[in-house]
Amino acid sequence: MDDTPSQVESIAVTIAQGDLGFAHIHKTYSGEEALKVFQERTIHIVITDIRMPEMNGIELIRQIREKDRKVKIIVLSGYADFEYAQSVVPYNTSGYLMKPVNPVQLQEMLGKLLGEIAGEMQQRKQQQRDVYAFRENLPALRNELLVRLLGGDRVPYSELERKLFLLNLPFSANREAGMFIVRLEGRLQEYVNADRDLIEYAVTNMAEEVFQEAFHLWFCRDHNEYLVFVASPVVKGSEPLETGSALDRYALDKLAATLKKKAESLLNNSMSIVLGSNGAIFPEGLQDLYRKLVNGIRQIDDGRDSAFLRVIESPSQVVIGTMTSLYRPPLLLHLLDTGNWDGAEKKLNEIFNELKSVHYPPEYANEAYFAIANAYQYMAHKKGKLLSELGGSSLGLMPAAPSLKQLERWAFFIFESIRGLFHERAEKQKMGLIDKVHEYVEHNMNTGLSLQTLAAHVGLHPAYLSRAYRAETGSNLSDYILRRRMELATYLLCNSDNKIYEIAQIVGYQAVPHFIKLFKAYSNMTPQEYRDRAGQK
Repeated sequence: MDDTPSQVESIAVTIAQGDLGFAHIHKTYSGEEALKVFQERTIHIVITDIRMPEMNGIELIRQIREKDRKVKIIVLSGYADFEYAQSVVPYNTSGYLMKPVNPVQLQEMLGKLLGEIAGEMQQRKQQQRDVYAFRENLPALRNELLVRLLGGDRVPYSELERKLFLLNLPFSANREAGMFIVRLEGRLQEYVNADRDLIEYAVTNMAEEVFQEAFHLWFCRDHNEYLVFVASPVVKGSEPLETGSALDRYALDKLAATLKKKAESLLNNSMSIVLGSNGAIFPEGLQDLYRKLVNGIRQIDDGRDSAFLRVIESPSQVVIGTMTSLYRPPLLLHLLDTGNWDGAEKKLNEIFNELKSVHYPPEYANEAYFAIANAYQYMAHKKGKLLSELGGSSLGLMPAAPSLKQLERWAFFIFESIRGLFHERAEKQKMGLIDKVHEYVEHNMNTGLSLQTLAAHVGLHPAYLSRAYRAETGSNLSDYILRRRMELATYLLCNSDNKIYEIAQIVGYQAVPHFIKLFKAYSNMTPQEYRDRAGQK
């Protein structure tokens, strides 16, 4: 823009000759005309003279900057205007050229500015992608943070406040918050993956709609596949945000009941809700309240698929210990390896009966899963299969910390798949040599097991049996017997009150000093030291 037409035409020609890729070059001859074009078109670079009649260049730049802080501006001026041109400095101009304009300098400056514009556009696109990605992952980020708090993860206050702000969660430290847990029932539990995500999305949307006037909600899916909601009162208008302010429990109960009724009606199925009679101070009290509600919802009978329960008193404290059935010999792995399918099925029933009889924390289901999956993987690999090949998309491998019902369904499904895999070609055939040897060892642990007695049992020469066993398993038969005896001994030391000499006899050693020597070689400590370290009497 210049009030001298010849100067405008000269600059326009210079720009066109530079082949810089401009789509449009707009020529104007006054500040008012230039401002009108700027308002109507998308302009990336403005070239303007300083001294002009009516609206001068400085006023034009000031009004442009009010509308756009990013557009590039090149200032033209004569030598006499240099001091006058300094007044445009506060308006963040991009360049300054003296009249008459040098074409080379103009093209170089325009090329530089085009590079800056391209970089800024790329940066804006990346920012847009980042914002989109953040919004897409916002539910997962909120879920992850709440799971951490429910699990007792001590997030520093400064970090927690920053995360709450970034995740747009209106929760404040040291304020009382309520909590309730939703468990989908009936056929809703059968949904998996995307279908289950859709159901849970519908439930959480309904919850936000029901609670929005009175409570802010923050929710997650926990390791039990329950939906856990934390509720914080909505502060109206100029109400003070008091530390530890009282929670309206009646309103929370009423809205939770409304949510249950609405969700069951729209989903045409049932659900259970458990909530606490008391709130918890955020965030320190969340873990204890969460544990109470989880223990409470587990007390709902399996046959009752639509409950509304308020936990008034704390369930008895769970005593943390080892799962007896999971580690009591014979282990599931050994039962499967010896082809004792009835025994393996009985072992699975023992494990799940124990998990159901005691209100174990969710972590125990995780422990059971890894132990069972380890045994299953070993058996699948023996047949040249991957465990993921033995089930459908939802029953091959499972995520960590599955729910108890999900874990039980998975365990028996894969068990039947493995049993079928091993019976495909030899369902009615006799057990193989190795299976016979292992079965005999399991049932005669406390006798004088030897290569000779085993050979007599299977009807083979001891030397042939030794070679055949080593060729099939890669280890010596005597090493297998020793290992099985020591495994049983370590279990009895930790889980029984038997004396050391009694354990020695149970695992087949009449001479106690010999047993102690072998055990020390196996575990690098004496039986008594092992028991003491395990915290047993």
